[in-house]
Amino acid sequence: MIRWICILFVSILSSAQELRLQVLSTSDMHAAVLPEDAFTLQPAAKGWAKVATLIRELKAKNLNTLLIDCGDTIQGEPLAYVQARLRPELPDPSMAIMNVLGYHAMTVGNHDFDWGQAVLRKAEEQASFPWLGANVLLATNGRSAFTPYAVVELGGARVGILGLTTSGLARFADPANLEGLRVQDAVETAKVLVPVLREKEKVDVVVVALHAGLGSPGAGILEENQALALIERVPGIDLVLAGHTHEVIATRHKGVAVLQSLSAGRALGVAELVLKKDRDRWRLTSSEARVVRPTAETPSDPQILELTAPLRAFTDEYLNTFATNLAVDLDGRWSRMEDSALVQLLHSVQKRAVGAQLSAAFSPSTRYFVPTGPTSIRQFWPLMPYENKVARIRVTGLQVKLWLEHAARYYTFSHLPELINREVAGFDFDMIDGVSYALDISKPLGQRVVDLKYQGQPVKENQPFTLATTSYRLSGGGGYLEAIHFKGQAEVLNPVSLRNLIFERVLSQPTLTIPLANTWRIIPALDRERVLAQSKP
Repeated sequence: MIRWICILFVSILSSAQELRLQVLSTSDMHAAVLPEDAFTLQPAAKGWAKVATLIRELKAKNLNTLLIDCGDTIQGEPLAYVQARLRPELPDPSMAIMNVLGYHAMTVGNHDFDWGQAVLRKAEEQASFPWLGANVLLATNGRSAFTPYAVVELGGARVGILGLTTSGLARFADPANLEGLRVQDAVETAKVLVPVLREKEKVDVVVVALHAGLGSPGAGILEENQALALIERVPGIDLVLAGHTHEVIATRHKGVAVLQSLSAGRALGVAELVLKKDRDRWRLTSSEARVVRPTAETPSDPQILELTAPLRAFTDEYLNTFATNLAVDLDGRWSRMEDSALVQLLHSVQKRAVGAQLSAAFSPSTRYFVPTGPTSIRQFWPLMPYENKVARIRVTGLQVKLWLEHAARYYTFSHLPELINREVAGFDFDMIDGVSYALDISKPLGQRVVDLKYQGQPVKENQPFTLATTSYRLSGGGGYLEAIHFKGQAEVLNPVSLRNLIFERVLSQPTLTIPLANTWRIIPALDRERVLAQSKP
C-alpha cells in the first residue's frame, strides 16, 4: 500500500511540474467576417464568425492559451475598404473582433499599410493588444516603429512573442505608405532580439510571429519569405508562426515547429507546447503543430455578427449600387488562352490612367464571370481586391518579349497531360495589349513568343515603348522587372487605386461595350475543357 501511495504522490508531483501551452494563430484574415464569398454570396467555410467559434472552443479546453495573429488583417474584403475610406467613424472591424476574442499580439503585415499610416495607426490604437514589427524602423533614429516583442505569462511560464514582418515589405507596399520608415532584415533582427528575450527578459519559450512564408533555409538578406532561414540561423526559437503566402503549413525544421493557417479564416493554426519544470525555469520538451478548419456545420459566433452588423449593412448597400449595363459577358474561363473582354477592360483602364502605348495585365480569375446586362459594384470589386495603383515605365522591344516569355512560365508544354505549371500563380500570368503575338507552348521557355508585332510591323529589340503596369509588378511582384532586367523608375504613378479607376470607367457609362482586339493567343490550340479543369482561380 505504501508503495502505491508513493507512486501516486510521484505521479501528482510530476504532473504538477508539467505545463501544456496552447498557441492559436491566424494570419492573412483580410477582414473576412462572414462565411460566404463577398462577391457571389455563396456559402464558404471561412471568416471571423466561424474562426471565432473554433477559438472559443479551443480556449475553453486549455486556459493557458496564447492567441496571435500574423498580419494582413485590416485590408482585404470590401468591409475593410468601406470602414477605412467611407465610414471612418466606425471602429475597425478586425480590431473589434480580436479585442473580444482576447488576442495577445499581432504582427503587422504588408497589406496593413495599404490605407496609409494614419489609418494603420488608428486601428493600432483601437487594439487592446500590441502590434508587433521589430524589423520596421523609424528612418530618423533607427528605433522600432512598432512594439518589437511582447512577454506573456501563462501558467507560471514566461513566453516571448517576437513580431517580424516580411523583409520584402518595401517591395510590396506603396512607398508613400512607408514614408519615414525603413525595413531591416527579419533574420538579422531576430539574431539581436532572441538573445534579449532569453537573457534579459528571462522567457522560457520564444515564439516568432512572422508575416512571411517558409522560403528556403538559405534565403538571403531582405528576401520575402524567411521562416526556415530564421530557424537555420537564429538559435533559441521554439515555434515559428508564419503568414503572407496564404497556404497551410504544419511542419518542422531542425526540431522547431512551423505553423501557418490559411487566409481569410479558412483554417486556424494550433500548436501544443509541453513544458517541464527544471529547477526554477520551464523547459520545452515537445511541440506539435496542426490546423483546424471550419466546416459548413461550424456555427457563426453571434457576438462577431452583432459587432459588425452596422458596418456590414452599409457595405452591402454600397456593393449593391448599380454600376452599368454590360454589352458583353466578362468571362475569365479562357482569358489566359486568348484575348478577352475581361482583360481588355483592365488594359483600357490602365493605358488611359497613365497614357501608355502598351499595357501588361493579368486575368483576375478563370472563375470570374459577369453576364451581359445590369451589374453592381459588387461584381466589379474582385477585379482588383488589393490597393494596387497603375504605373508607366519605359521598356524596349526586347524587354516586351522577355516580359511575355516570363509570363509563359505559367504553362508547361501543350503535349503534356498537366498543362499548368503549379509553381506559377494565376495572377502572375500577364498579357500585353498594344502588340500582337502568339505564345507557342510547344516550344521551350525563352522561345515561346512568336510573331511579335506593333502596328503590323515586327517589334525591334531596341524599339522604345511606354508600358502600363501595376504597382505590384513595379515593386517586384511576380518577378517581371527582374526577368526583363529593368533598372529604371516609373515615369508616372497614378495616385488613384486601380480598383477605383475601374469603378470610374464602368460608372461613367450607362452601357459598357468592350471591343476585343484579338491580338494574342496560345498555340497550338488547346482543349478548352482541359484548360478550364486545370486552370488556377
